Amino acid sequence: MFTIKTGNHSSHPQHDLCHKISSAFYICKICGHSGFGPRFSCPQSCNFNLHEECCTNFTYHTAFNFPSFLAGSNFVVSRDPPRNLPCTACQLPIEGRYYQCNNKRTNLHLLCVRLPTTLTISGMQTTLSNRCNVRCSYRSCPNINGGWSYVSHNGTNYHVACWKAMMLRPDNVYKPQAFWNKIPRSTVARKN
Repeated sequence: MFTIKTGNHSSHPQHDLCHKISSAFYICKICGHSGFGPRFSCPQSCNFNLHEECCTNFTYHTAFNFPSFLAGSNFVVSRDPPRNLPCTACQLPIEGRYYQCNNKRTNLHLLCVRLPTTLTISGMQTTLSNRCNVRCSYRSCPNINGGWSYVSHNGTNYHVACWKAMMLRPDNVYKPQAFWNKIPRSTVARKN
């Protein structure tokens, strides 16, 4: 784990927050969703963590490379979603801040907007797809209706929600840090 940047945030004024990279999971104090990887964290053992996207008081933002099926889409960070609004990628409910597409038909969790376009899962190369009618290879799949999937050429497929569930399991054999290392990201200056 290493520190790249520090700063203060209005939701935790008593201590400065440090930008950290870690494979440990956390709950964001702004949106209430789980996360792992890059975050802003209190170094004073307060157990206070924020997703990068939820930490809007800092003077930068992160640019993302979206999958080809979202080409031409423009996303903005929105607040206060309608009740029971599902994330287009994982179909889980959205609470707090989220990305909303200009066409109003695509809504994404702050974490789901970072999904890599390709992943190796259980030794199989998979590609992110907006197809939702795939048979999921995750043993504990709750038969999700809708959402995106990671699909392979040999029939090994995972719903995005199931892949997220695998990553959050305590006995996780997948390496979260490897996930974050695959995400194409660039830090760019934000207009003040």
